[in-house]
Amino acid sequence: MSTPDLDNIKDFAITHPGGWRLLGSAAEFDDFPETHKEQIMFLDAHATKFLFRFIENAGLLTGGGWDPFARGNFAQVEEYKDLYQSEESQQDLKKWLYRRAIPFRNWVFVLTGGGEALMMTWKMVLKYSHLIFPFDDTMVFDRTLNWCLFYYHEDLMFFGRNNVYDTSADELEMQRLNERKKKYPAFRHPYL
Repeated sequence: MSTPDLDNIKDFAITHPGGWRLLGSAAEFDDFPETHKEQIMFLDAHATKFLFRFIENAGLLTGGGWDPFARGNFAQVEEYKDLYQSEESQQDLKKWLYRRAIPFRNWVFVLTGGGEALMMTWKMVLKYSHLIFPFDDTMVFDRTLNWCLFYYHEDLMFFGRNNVYDTSADELEMQRLNERKKKYPAFRHPYL
């Protein structure tokens, strides 16, 4: 089997995994309309591991859940608070997500704090937002990495747009740590 990457990741799709998951049980997912199921893909363990490593290296999240874009990695950050207190709140969230102006047909990645990874169209993110976001800390992004939606489990949502994260400072710090490890072999490198 090949190694997952952004170009072939759909090859790692699986049927709905057993147990209670992001979109409910397997039986509940089976009851979704066929047109919706065609726009949702659960990813296997290899693709899930790849995506979590990929995101860690891409620097989309640079702070804790209460401030996921702490290093200013996006030029614009918007917040949405007080989710799911009522049916009205759920509808307001869908409207807020809609106003992010992401085309419905765009495929996005959905990663949960519980270690689940899915791909779905943006339209399905809006349609099933009431199931996706109260689940766990969850991030949504697309292959451009130009935007990121992050839901923090204390009913906070952040949307960063226009990725400006510069990895050069991180690379310089890693080089400095590697040189120090070479010079002082007993040095405990924090990333090794």
